[in-house]
Amino acid sequence: VDLEVSSIKARICNALDAVGEDIKAVVGRRDLDVISFMKESLARAELKRLTSFNHEESERAKLEAIAAAEQRLTAFKVCWIDSKLFQSLEA
Repeated sequence: VDLEVSSIKARICNALDAVGEDIKAVVGRRDLDVISFMKESLARAELKRLTSFNHEESERAKLEAIAAAEQRLTAFKVCWIDSKLFQSLEA
């Protein structure tokens, strides 16, 4: 029984390592780029402009769209991790 448990633990650890490497390869620096873009957008939204157009609303709408995209990306990552883990365990 201990040997089987150890084998299952090893397979799970290997699967998690493989999934982690896959995520790093797919996502890369995208998360850091999104955070940087959000900071820049917030800074631009606070600037006063000499136009009749309300730039703050436009910038805030962009930030909301980015936040929604991040939520979808997070949900995708969770589903992807689960599917990769199950595929690895089935092998």
